[in-house]
Amino acid sequence: MAGYLHPNAAPFRLPGDCEDAVLLLHGWTGSPAHLLPLGRRLNEAGYTAVGPLLAGHGTVIEDMVGKTWRDWIESALAPALELIDEGTRLHLVGLSMGGVIALLLAPVVEAASVVTINAPQRVWDRRARFGEAFRGSDRIRPSDPAVPAPTEMLEYQQQYQGTPIGTIAELKDLIRAANRNLHRVRCPALIIQSHADETVKPVSGEIIFDRISSAEKGLVWLENARHVALLDDERHTITTEVIDHLGRHSAAGSST
Repeated sequence: MAGYLHPNAAPFRLPGDCEDAVLLLHGWTGSPAHLLPLGRRLNEAGYTAVGPLLAGHGTVIEDMVGKTWRDWIESALAPALELIDEGTRLHLVGLSMGGVIALLLAPVVEAASVVTINAPQRVWDRRARFGEAFRGSDRIRPSDPAVPAPTEMLEYQQQYQGTPIGTIAELKDLIRAANRNLHRVRCPALIIQSHADETVKPVSGEIIFDRISSAEKGLVWLENARHVALLDDERHTITTEVIDHLGRHSAAGSST
């Protein structure tokens, strides 16, 4: 494996001083950098914050070639189980594909709560429908340069500048698996979705909210944030909502 594409793209672990831990999962072709600012804020609030690196990510894009949706699940499940073995109450927070993984893992690990941020169920790119035709391909399609994040967040905008087209079908498989299992999610859930998401159709948030079985669930809409909303202008809204959600469902909050 090559070195990390940027120091902020490395996996992180920020030990906290309470009984609760938060596993922060990044998106497809993204990296832990996207969640590092949120992880730091959660750590300041007392939580152990862990941002693993999903298989094939955060190094060079060629490392994604040949990876499957099961590889991505496994690289999230392993640190989740480690945190549970340490005796913490585990919360899951996922951005984009990370949110899809969080929804799949929540019933498996009996998560204390789950948060998704712009998690896909429907996408805008019509080319995704042809993903099956390229399954297993080692071809990498260049992508347009990302719209720059606000200046103070640029160091966290660390992701691949391209698409490993052989893994598009794997991403679609992952989304379908989550869709089939949404009814199994019963823990408290917070679904965050942006109306301005250029990658994920906003109806995705409604699909997730409507189909999960959680007795306690909320749907928060962002108005202007782009897909990687944690680096955009409404990131402070997200942070506030996540901290409030965790506070209600943490060990301390549950005992009051």
